[in-house]
Amino acid sequence: MKTEQELVAMNPKEFWKMVRRGEWELPTIQPCEDYLKAGLCIIPKEYAVDFLTFCHRNPRPGPIIDITDVGSPHPHISPEADLRTDLPKYNVLVDGELKEQVTDINRLWRDDLVGFLLGCGVPLDTVLRDHGVDFVPHHALHISNIPCKPAGRFNGPLSVGLRLFKSTQDIVRAVQISSRMPFTHGAPVHIGDPSAIGIENIYKGEIVAVPEPESPPEELLTPVFWACGCTLELAAKQAKIPLMITQTPAHMFITDRLTQELIGS
Repeated sequence: MKTEQELVAMNPKEFWKMVRRGEWELPTIQPCEDYLKAGLCIIPKEYAVDFLTFCHRNPRPGPIIDITDVGSPHPHISPEADLRTDLPKYNVLVDGELKEQVTDINRLWRDDLVGFLLGCGVPLDTVLRDHGVDFVPHHALHISNIPCKPAGRFNGPLSVGLRLFKSTQDIVRAVQISSRMPFTHGAPVHIGDPSAIGIENIYKGEIVAVPEPESPPEELLTPVFWACGCTLELAAKQAKIPLMITQTPAHMFITDRLTQELIGS
């Protein structure tokens, strides 16, 4: 078993092999810290244009990093990877409903499938810390009352994640930095009062909930909300796509591109 330091410093190609061998089925937040991580959405070609249009019209939750060729499980951004095996856990949705969670999708792969790699917010945490921004990570995921722009049969509300900040200065820095990182959902969609976007309790997320602290924090913390890629899965569920395969939440694909290479691109 690798140590925490070894996981953080691991090369993605080594990590893909470890996942293929069934040696890692946990979330991918920790491993390969310096490398870009991505959400995954695999759908039949028949629905790909509408899905692409939905992402284009809603770039905050759906920043597209890569699109595979039809029938190919190999992303252009990391051609040695295999999207059928190199994520620790997948959600399989049939007609908009979660049917199963699996650790590889070889038996489900078809020649008409298209894979979308989509930006995720995990790399932003590392970049904010590297720039001295003081914040408290918060892993709840919510469904807001902010509507997305529809495309074909894809539509639905915006899902959001958040981080907590002590100072206005750190919020300003976080906005400046994240606005240069569209592949991690860009700038925040809301700052402050959660109820303004339909959230009554920041700990009780409809997608992912986290335990509430036993005592309130000593300092007043301001919630800052970013768009979340779970928006796309919500839209696909509502559209009742016959087959859709995504990463299980927090089990992102790890590319072999350094996050730092893409800042400002």
